[in-house]
Amino acid sequence: MTSVRNATLWLVLTRTAILVWRARPAELLAAVVRTPRSLDEYGANVHAIWCPDASVIVVQTTQHTLLFYDVVQPTKAPYVHALVHPGEPDMAPSMSALLATFQPGTGEGYHTPGGEPLAARMGLALSFRHAWHIASGVSAMSATDTYLLVATQTPPALQRLPWHDAPDTLEPILLSSLPWLTSSFTGSVTHMEYSHATDMSIWLTDTHTYLVSGEEAHEGVCVCESSSTTTAMNARFSLLALGGDDGDVRVYECTTPTQPPTLSHTLHVPTWTTGRVTSLAWSSDGYALAVGWEHGWSLWSSLGHLLYHSFRDDWTTSTRVFRDTFAKGIQRVFWGLGGTELFVLPKSATTASQDDALVFVLPMLKAVATCHMRPDEASASFLMSDDSLWIYRGREQSDAGLLTPESDVWRPVRMPAAYLATQWPIRYATLSDDGRFIAMAGRRGLAHYSTASGHWKLFEQPAQAHAFYVRGGLLWFQHVLIAACDCNGEVQIRLYSRDQPLDNAHLLDLAVQSAPVVTMELFDTSLLLYLADNTLVHYMITTTQDRIRLRLCGSISFEGIISEPARVRAFGWLPAPSSTPAEKEDIGSASLLFLIDSMLILLHPVREPNSDEVSYDLHILHEHLETFWTHTQAEGPWPYALWGYDGRQLCWWLDVLEQTPVRHMRVDAYPIGVLLDRGIVLGAEATDVVRRTLDTATFRLQLRTTLFVDQVLRALLTDHRMYDALDVASSYASLRYFSHILEVLLHSVLEDEADAKPPIATHAQVLPTVLRFVDHFPEGLAILARAARKTEAKRWPHLFAIAGRPATLLHHCLERHDLETASSYLVVVNDLEDEATSIESAASVLAQMEQAHMWGLLRQVLGYVRDLDEDGTRLAACLQAAEKRVPGPSVLRQTWQGMTKQGDSASTPVAPLVTEADISTESSSSTSTLTPTPHTPRKLGLSSDGPRRPSSAGRRDRAATPSTPSPARKLSAHTLHRAARHASLTLSPAMARLQANGRLVVGPPTPSISPRPLDSRASTPSHTAGPMP
Repeated sequence: MTSVRNATLWLVLTRTAILVWRARPAELLAAVVRTPRSLDEYGANVHAIWCPDASVIVVQTTQHTLLFYDVVQPTKAPYVHALVHPGEPDMAPSMSALLATFQPGTGEGYHTPGGEPLAARMGLALSFRHAWHIASGVSAMSATDTYLLVATQTPPALQRLPWHDAPDTLEPILLSSLPWLTSSFTGSVTHMEYSHATDMSIWLTDTHTYLVSGEEAHEGVCVCESSSTTTAMNARFSLLALGGDDGDVRVYECTTPTQPPTLSHTLHVPTWTTGRVTSLAWSSDGYALAVGWEHGWSLWSSLGHLLYHSFRDDWTTSTRVFRDTFAKGIQRVFWGLGGTELFVLPKSATTASQDDALVFVLPMLKAVATCHMRPDEASASFLMSDDSLWIYRGREQSDAGLLTPESDVWRPVRMPAAYLATQWPIRYATLSDDGRFIAMAGRRGLAHYSTASGHWKLFEQPAQAHAFYVRGGLLWFQHVLIAACDCNGEVQIRLYSRDQPLDNAHLLDLAVQSAPVVTMELFDTSLLLYLADNTLVHYMITTTQDRIRLRLCGSISFEGIISEPARVRAFGWLPAPSSTPAEKEDIGSASLLFLIDSMLILLHPVREPNSDEVSYDLHILHEHLETFWTHTQAEGPWPYALWGYDGRQLCWWLDVLEQTPVRHMRVDAYPIGVLLDRGIVLGAEATDVVRRTLDTATFRLQLRTTLFVDQVLRALLTDHRMYDALDVASSYASLRYFSHILEVLLHSVLEDEADAKPPIATHAQVLPTVLRFVDHFPEGLAILARAARKTEAKRWPHLFAIAGRPATLLHHCLERHDLETASSYLVVVNDLEDEATSIESAASVLAQMEQAHMWGLLRQVLGYVRDLDEDGTRLAACLQAAEKRVPGPSVLRQTWQGMTKQGDSASTPVAPLVTEADISTESSSSTSTLTPTPHTPRKLGLSSDGPRRPSSAGRRDRAATPSTPSPARKLSAHTLHRAARHASLTLSPAMARLQANGRLVVGPPTPSISPRPLDSRASTPSHTAGPMP
């Protein structure tokens, strides 16, 4: 299976037939089935290759014969699948009625004459031209624009066969005559692949891999001294991928065929047996690599992030009949037009019967930034599918909702079917900063959309849309759409208003440029255009009451700084911190960022006194970045912060103008945006789901969020920049999860330093600085307690040797009346302090809890103390010490006296100190606002006025029970009824079932009133919830 360069046509080759398909719509256009005589004379089909312009197909046979087929439009039946035939009566009342019934799909109107949606699509036929026998044997083939390159076996040589002329007009090139081949070269070339964009070829042999220039092969260099099975060239990033028999994919950086490529990274899926690499394919934009193995397949980003892999143990056991055979092995893979479809030929197709041999087409989502990267775009998380645009709505959620994003954070917007039918694939799309407007552009023309009205606007006159195409990008300035266009060879910058019809008569402004636009960016009211002639042009957008115009401010050439303008993927503008209005109009006063291939450079202007000339100091910030983000227009503590992703980890600079050192942060999911105001890196990953009721797998896009504020604070505190850290923290103090950020910061530093081998010197430790930093916040003691409880007890001595005695911290909590935090310190006090200190601390906590009427928390503390020993000595001592601290009558005193009379408190249950309703009351009042109340009175079948009248079944059950309940039960029921009537509280969870209006209502599970016994010396008291273990 192979496709033409633009993926509009593809073919499937069997041993006896050639099947030519159209990619969109998926339809069989032509087929050639060879006769038995042809098979005997020339041999069976082995390999097929397209001419770059799709006019010729060459088939290699087992007997080293090349069969040339011309791809032509048949004269007798030039069209296929026509709903309307010229000269025949219509089968519908009108064309509009037929169009409403048979709406053409995405891309289905492109291959029709004149682009009519329902016109017949052009057909194709294969015409056999001639057969050419290669006596020296065929070992490999590749297609260039001029020649078919054929590598022969004996002797090892390279033959150049013209596509349309006689094949014997050029002399072969003997490989032994090439001076750049290594002296150890033997054998012949086993695989060749030519890259049109770079004009370079890749040659694979049994022992070496070579990078070769052009068609003449005058220059070349050895890439590696190892065998490879397949290869793929990425011209956008200057990367070369080589697949091996061991299953690894080695990716090299290559720029010229005279410089040896350098190894960039290696791709492999750990813990799985992949088999050898069978196929490699880069997407047309260069941002994704599809890898096919003998036992599965995967997707990778350009610099090595694993986006998806198909290796699972339960493919066959999760469903009764599993039909997605491509998950178990790939024979061939290639990308469809636009990069939103992946064509996959499974390994099973070689052994399957004729009815079971399938080619799978997998739909894909891709980031709009792959079409036009905008580093300062607020809508970084803006995705595109085959026929829809996906807007991220997470900014509309609460702070807590961002940390647990669900699938409904995306708003899909369907593209207009009439535009997609003829102008697919979509080449550009953009979203306004406020999320109100969308614009997109396909093969020709453009369209824009309003999220408020839900209405698309298209050109009212199709001829105007067909007269230009967008090249360079789309931008929104308020309600004005800025488009870089090519109109019959003239490069134009057009301004359209969303409020007016799409028509040339309503153009707001038009500016003609001297060269094509490579990319463009908008900063406030400054429009910057980077042109193909290596010039940066600066326009100011001027607005009046009735007009919006572009005013040229200046331009600057980067000749000698940027060698290849076409390799610039994005750029950013960093104006000086104290820029005046005049300086903002001067392009030479701002620093510039350029992403060239994968290298991010900073150009800092240097202007000589009394001179208009500007020179730039060049600084290489990073050599391998897939994307980057800046926030010069966003609100936040770092206007000159810079973020980038290198395929493995997130790289960030706090102030790129001051050239602060680069920091790194690990992220699991692929980052698609940085929410600076929320302190979150937004990532996405693909997962597959297999259900027993389905015979295919379903794929989902899941979002992952990673906090980055703790990493930034740690970097600042490591550099002893306390005031800067406090300034950063003040920007995020209003977030509901700010305490969690500080807890993560403290926990990570503690684990790194406590477990360091060898131990970190005292003067190099960051933990003391972090503790002083956390102490600046009111919740500092609570953060310290939670961090201690969520780590292993073996790290407690290291932590509290710096933070102070836990008993002292506990008493600080009591002074602040933070009893919940004080109770959390009891576990640490019991582990690190002596018994007397532990008893005094527990007594102080119990006494204050009784005075504050926090009965539920008090009961938990009593249960914890009771479980510390078997004979109850510790509990008795705590009660005796606590009752002395409570003035007047004390429940603790009554409990202590009861225990004294009982004599054996370990075996006799302690009498209930409070009712369950009081526990519910206290728990409801102390529940964090982040956690919603799990059950409400309405949900349990109770009104806010009190319990409803029980049903007859309930009355019969109650009559069968003893009529004289225990005193404790009377008290509990009375308090329960009173609390439910006057406070509208949830009934006690101890009641497993409640009767209401004749219905049996199942209550929540009964929690343990006393905590689970805990060994105070346990090494992992970390994963417990609540203030007590």
